[in-house]
Amino acid sequence: MEKGYYFITWKPAFLSLVKSDQEEAACEKLIVSISQGGFGQDVVDEVVQVKQRFMDFACQEYGVELPRTADCFDEYFELVEADYFVDLDEYS
Repeated sequence: MEKGYYFITWKPAFLSLVKSDQEEAACEKLIVSISQGGFGQDVVDEVVQVKQRFMDFACQEYGVELPRTADCFDEYFELVEADYFVDLDEYS
């Protein structure tokens, strides 16, 4: 099954929620992947799904309670879809 890859960065609003000493803290950057829908699967908009599932991850990982919605994601994070993914271990 194919995977989609996305680059996610924190916005300052999320940084202020999870870091008490902002002078030492930096916005994190993450790469996430998600399986793309296969034949016969009822798949919602993939970007919305990524945002909702990442919100679930962020709430658990950083101990905050926020709505798991795409709108909430947009308030705290920025998402960029990768055009393609290169596994350098497989490239030779």
